[in-house]
Parts: sequence; C-alpha cells; structure tokens
Amino acid sequence: MPALALDAAHSVAFHTGLGAPLYPSPSTPLKGYLNEQTIADYAGAVYNKSNIALIGDGATAQALHKWTEQFFKSTPSSSTSNVTLNSKASTYYGGEHRTAHTAGNSLVLAFPGSSFGTFKPEIAVIAALLGGQPNVKWSPGFTVLSKATAGIPSVSASATNHAYSDAGLLAIQINGSAQAVRSTAEQAVKALKSIASGSASKEDLTKAIAKAKFDTLEGSQSGVAALLSAGSGIVQTGKPFQVVETIQSINGVTADKLQSVSRFSHCLATGLLLTLISQAAKALLDGKATVTAVGDLHVLPYAEELGLKV
Repeated sequence: MPALALDAAHSVAFHTGLGAPLYPSPSTPLKGYLNEQTIADYAGAVYNKSNIALIGDGATAQALHKWTEQFFKSTPSSSTSNVTLNSKASTYYGGEHRTAHTAGNSLVLAFPGSSFGTFKPEIAVIAALLGGQPNVKWSPGFTVLSKATAGIPSVSASATNHAYSDAGLLAIQINGSAQAVRSTAEQAVKALKSIASGSASKEDLTKAIAKAKFDTLEGSQSGVAALLSAGSGIVQTGKPFQVVETIQSINGVTADKLQSVSRFSHCLATGLLLTLISQAAKALLDGKATVTAVGDLHVLPYAEELGLKV
C-alpha cells in the first residue's frame, strides 16, 4: 500500500516524467512504448559523453583513467539517435487521487519540495520538524508525527523530502488502520498550520535544525548515495553537490532572504528563522497539495476534509 500511494502521489504531483509509475502493474500498457527499438533509440540519445559523469570512491587516478579508457573510449560525444529527449523542467501540479483496496491503508499528503538543483534548507527543517521516526529506540521523539503516533500502535507516519534533479516532493506518508490514518492526517495538517502560524517552539526548532544537518551528513556517508549525488550534480550543474555547502545553507538559511543574518544561532535569538520557516509552511498550505489515498475510502479523508487545497 505505501508504494502504491507514493507512486500515485508522484503521478498526481508531476503527471509525466517524475510522475511515471516506478513499478508498472501487469495491466500497464507497454506495447509500442517499450521494445528493443525504443530501448536502442533511448540509449543512442542518452549514453554519450555529455550525459556521463565518472565518479571514483577510493580509486586512484591511474586506475580510474585505465578503466575509463577501456570502457568509455568509444563512447560518442553526442547523441547518435534521431530521438529528441524531453528536457523540459518538471512542473508541479498537485491534485487528489483515491484508490479502493482491501490489503491495507495508506495516505500521502505532499507539497512542492526541495530539489538537488535548488536546495531549500527551510524544507529540510520543516521535514525534520514533522519527522516521524525517533532517533532513540523506545522514545517517541520530539517530532510532531512521532508524538501523534506514539499512543497508536496500528499506525506509522513519516515526513520525507524526495529530491530529484529539478524538483522535489515533500511527502507525509501515513500507514495503518483507516481510522488511525485519518486521525493522524488531521494531526499532521494541524501541525503544519501550527508551524505556519509561528507557534513552533524554539527548542523544537533547534532540534529540527540539528536533525536536518545530521541527516545531510549521514546521507553523505553512504558510498552509493554520495556517488549518485556527486554524479547527478556534475551532469545537472557541472559540479558535484558539496555537503559542506548544503550544511552552510542550513546554517545560514536566511542569508539570501535576510541579508543581515547568516547564522541560525543568531536567527534563533531574533526570531527571524522562525518567521522564515513559518512563511515556508504557509506557502505550502496556501498552494495546491497532492493527496493520495489507498485503502478504505469510506474512512480515509478527502483533502477538503483536512483543510488542504487541491
């Protein structure tokens, strides 16, 4: 159920491109779209030197050069296919989708998020404020979703920013019994409205900032994730994504918007950071949300019932 709901959320949010099903079902019509000719045309259009980044982890320059020469020497410099790739930037649409299912219940509340190309530190902090998964075992944690689900064993909830090259999706996913999912969704929207009104405590905000930085650093420790991030950065922007720059942007989230402020600690003292975060949350609520429900549709709420615009 969670995968179906999240897949549907991407489809509703982005339509094509990022909205294409990650896991096609047996009923998905692929004939005419996926065959040896279309695969060959796609390969000819994509696999060329302008679209390839080689990243080495623990490899010497000599070894990397050796294998590059052996495997990529004959790679064409540009496209060898008549197929023209769609390079249009992803567009966020928003909307609602509901699927009846008897195997379980899952609800996704999503909003425009932060991308690899345009990192939005305030989105990272909002995701950390909402949270869902405690860092300490047997503890409900400080996050809103952790507290909302602490006394309900039949439900789980988490907020994640799904970042892509030119778009992102900040998704709150809730799974469990239909009634528990509904009540947790109400609490999640209530929490967002609380953040938008500037009611988040400075203590929780400080913890969320630390959590956002920790998550960024932790992600950079994974070899595969770090390599993918670096490669995507080179292909998309011409340079690898730098974790230090990302941390600095979180530390100085108001640097571009509030020129006199550059450090989170100072923002906390003046209340300016809280204002920035509340403005970001308000923008999410004022815009179009993406809401997808899979399961018992007699109980799972509509976006309108939660006070969200679609």
